[in-house]
Amino acid sequence: MKLIYTTLLLFLCTCVRAQTDAPSLAPNTGGVGGQLRDEATDEPVGFANVAVYTVDDGELVSGATSDIDGNFTITGLKYGDYRLEVTFIGYEGEEMMLELNDSERFLRVGEIDLAAGGATNLDEVVVTADRAIMELGLDRKSFNVEKSVAASGGSAEDLLRQIPGITVDLEGNVSLRGSEGVRFLINGRPSGIVGSDPATYLKSLPSASIERVEVITNPGAAFDPEGTAGIINIVLNKKQEDGFNVSVNLNAGTNNKYDGNVDLNWRVGKFNSFAGVAGRYDERFFRGFREQTGTLGDSTFSRYFDFNGDRVRQSQLFKLGTEYALSPLATVAIQGNLQLETGDNNNLRTTDFFDSEGALDRTQQRTETEPSEETDWEVQANYTQNFKQEGRRLTFQAQYSENDEEEIENYDEIIFDAFGAPLSTDLQRSPALEGRSQFLTQLDYEQSFGDFKLTTGWRTTIQRLEEDAAFQLFRNQDFLTIDSLSNLFAYDEDVHALYATFGGTIDKITFNAGLRAEQAYTTSRLLEPNIETFENDYFKVYPSVFVGYAFDDNTTLQASYSRRIERPRAWALNPFVDRGDPFNLRSGNPFLLPELINSFELNVQQEYGKGTFTGGVYYRGLMDIISRITRIQEGGVSLSTRANLDSGRDYGVEVITTYRPTQKLDLTISGNAYRSEITGQSDNENIDQNGYLFSGNVQGSYKLPWDVDAQFTYFYRSPGVRPQGRIESIQSLDMGFRKDILNDRASVTLRVTDVFNQRRYRFTTETGGIVTRSEFQRESRILYLGFQYSLNQLGQRREGDRRGDGGGGGDDDF
Repeated sequence: MKLIYTTLLLFLCTCVRAQTDAPSLAPNTGGVGGQLRDEATDEPVGFANVAVYTVDDGELVSGATSDIDGNFTITGLKYGDYRLEVTFIGYEGEEMMLELNDSERFLRVGEIDLAAGGATNLDEVVVTADRAIMELGLDRKSFNVEKSVAASGGSAEDLLRQIPGITVDLEGNVSLRGSEGVRFLINGRPSGIVGSDPATYLKSLPSASIERVEVITNPGAAFDPEGTAGIINIVLNKKQEDGFNVSVNLNAGTNNKYDGNVDLNWRVGKFNSFAGVAGRYDERFFRGFREQTGTLGDSTFSRYFDFNGDRVRQSQLFKLGTEYALSPLATVAIQGNLQLETGDNNNLRTTDFFDSEGALDRTQQRTETEPSEETDWEVQANYTQNFKQEGRRLTFQAQYSENDEEEIENYDEIIFDAFGAPLSTDLQRSPALEGRSQFLTQLDYEQSFGDFKLTTGWRTTIQRLEEDAAFQLFRNQDFLTIDSLSNLFAYDEDVHALYATFGGTIDKITFNAGLRAEQAYTTSRLLEPNIETFENDYFKVYPSVFVGYAFDDNTTLQASYSRRIERPRAWALNPFVDRGDPFNLRSGNPFLLPELINSFELNVQQEYGKGTFTGGVYYRGLMDIISRITRIQEGGVSLSTRANLDSGRDYGVEVITTYRPTQKLDLTISGNAYRSEITGQSDNENIDQNGYLFSGNVQGSYKLPWDVDAQFTYFYRSPGVRPQGRIESIQSLDMGFRKDILNDRASVTLRVTDVFNQRRYRFTTETGGIVTRSEFQRESRILYLGFQYSLNQLGQRREGDRRGDGGGGGDDDF
């Protein structure tokens, strides 16, 4: 704690000193200074044009270009009234009124947030600047999806399927470059709701609320190192216009699928308030089968499992928050989020058992129902302090979230002989309660020194989880809990971090280097039926380095390195055995260690007349790999669990190119090919797997007659290996159309997902003399019809706001 207090003291001393600095001014002249930032990501906007005009005749007096950190300073202005105007390609213009006099010679306008898009009127001719589909940064690729047809309806999960390099499996789990170790941020900040259950949140979040998706495969030391694959930052739409803004989205899909959301924003004076509500009802069938063959003793056997069911999900997502400008340099914000979900899974599992001669021995029919309820809520508070000298900034964030989930798995089992006569019946039940809480606090300070910037910070995350799971049998007209097959499990995780990064530009070289030090305290406790404690405390450092070299304005070479970690999830640690399928059990492993990764990348970025090209190679060295392992138990029953494998490495090539052959056609083509090598043991069984995997994505958009926007996305993933088996290929094609109506204030959309019904997940596992071949499909060919409407009622800014002496200024949504 002494180190934390010392760091805070240094921050505050530096901040107080920062407010005394000011540029020198000639007699009877003044000036203006500020910083330009992207309103959605809060990243600095460099190389933008800042011009000062006289109010009387509109004559251009002076101007400047913002530096790499978005800072600008203009001096030598005679006392008087001026109009300051900011313009940059891809952003809406901003302007404000200035008054310079003896009492206020130099105006510090603080941060100026620039919104994406923009239009400039020149002699009645309107020129609109649309942002590129993909933008390249030093450490990230940004995909602007606000204008995407796929973003007009559906969920965030549907939208992520359209992003190059990202794949989403049957259960909604997201992978990046073939790895599931993905960390999610919302507007550059962590969220307790997302972190506790990303798949559920992504299904609930409307895609229409998303402006941009940023993919960071090699995050720097300022980011949480959690997530071996990297970070996906979802940037939500944010309204900065004065007055009242509302957007409405409604969608309906075949076979009872409905969703909608309403977002409200009211900005006046020093306040920027917002609220939103989203709802979703979704019914989907799923089908599948599993074939098993193997040897027990001296005889062979085979089993065939058939799955036929449906899943119903209802969810509501609420948000409410406000930002308040304490002064032109200080902003405080608070926001609350609430997510409610209910579900009902129904499945008829039929299993046929065959003897060594291939003759049917018996059949098991297992009817499964699983109702569930989940409640998630969080509250977040932010404070941002800017200073009179540009390039200095202090931010503080505090966040608390809770997650409560209840589900009951019910099993009604009947066994028939080979001739269809019933042999036995049984009723089983498995109720489970889970509660999770998380507290996060973070302090960051950044300071620019000309072309260089230092960022340092501290962060603490405290997480508590408890799971109460039981297994019950129906005996004597009541359910009896089997204590030996039930458990009460608790998990505590405290992580404290200090970090710093330093970067800047030297001629044609851009660089950033950082170091993060973390102390983690983790404890897994089995409280029932027996008391056991598993502790794993560790201290680790996570360095990062990024270097870019600009050959010219269009070509950049980049190299990067970072070290990251994948901490075991609580469900992967809990040793409770899920007996939903009595012949294919699932369980956690409390002895799991965190997985570490050292990641290297080398990329070249090329911009040319009609598009961009990004190509690169990457290498990932893995230690203590957390992998899904299948073990064969007595009677040929398989147990799927998690285990640490010794080591592994992935090395591959990734290419993303955008191309606009005509004004009406945009194409984005991406491909990722890599070789995976895994080395390890499980129960004295060598698990060494080597193989290749390729995935590709082709996306196109075209302007049809009558101003109809058309879009398609084709995805393909090749066969590949995984521990103890392999996965088969998968492909799909999505298409969509959008027509703007009502003077472009509204639009209607028509979308079809998985046009040819090919999104099937197939894989094979071989272990302990048993070979299992599986295939599953959830309903994916769906026709959606949507309607979107936006209304902006702009108010007039007060004169004081334009002068910077009382106006609001928004920081991030969070």
